[in-house]
Amino acid sequence: MHTPDRLFEPISQHSFQDETLLQLALTHSSCDRASGDNQRLEFLGDAVLDLVVAEVLYNKFPQADEGALDRCRASIVNGKSLARVAQSKGLGKYLEVSDAHRQHQAEPSKAMLEDALEALIGAVYLDAGLAPARQTILHLFGDQIDAIELSAGNQNPKGKLQEWSQKHHAGEVPRYQELPAAGPDHDRHYSAAVFLGGKELGRGTGSSKKAAEAKAAAVALEHLK
Repeated sequence: MHTPDRLFEPISQHSFQDETLLQLALTHSSCDRASGDNQRLEFLGDAVLDLVVAEVLYNKFPQADEGALDRCRASIVNGKSLARVAQSKGLGKYLEVSDAHRQHQAEPSKAMLEDALEALIGAVYLDAGLAPARQTILHLFGDQIDAIELSAGNQNPKGKLQEWSQKHHAGEVPRYQELPAAGPDHDRHYSAAVFLGGKELGRGTGSSKKAAEAKAAAVALEHLK
């Protein structure tokens, strides 16, 4: 089946020069085609994804040690996170599988979606190099990367809450909302609420917006215990 690259733009944010790479990234091994499937591209894309995320985190947290950086990277590139991103972008409707496999399993499994997403990254890398692959990765995972907070080995309340949410909510990250501040200008008290999956988990107040968010995260962690 011919798949125009323009249909894939919302996912990859990349216009392929070599469309066969895009088609290969979307071909599951069950198709058993002479032209191949997406497994080799998945292997390559996995390595590119690890490299780019590691580089971004290295620059984002210059004081973090190796262990903290590794935990942050793992929270982004784990299977649940990849499957969640693939599902949110509708990747499954583009994935080609054999008729026999589709009869057995009508919808792509999470593992198939993970592989296809990494294969797509590998295809972008082969088609145009590291810079476009990096742009694709930041498009797909930028929100998660931006949401990471790191302090004292990623053990601050916001970091702990994010680790919990990504583990128990398929890679989803908490969202913080600023609430109206109170007090005179010289003694302002800031407030914030934290949400996960549209549900409020806690509220907090502090002398700064960051302090209020940290307090809200701490309250949420107490409620989750």
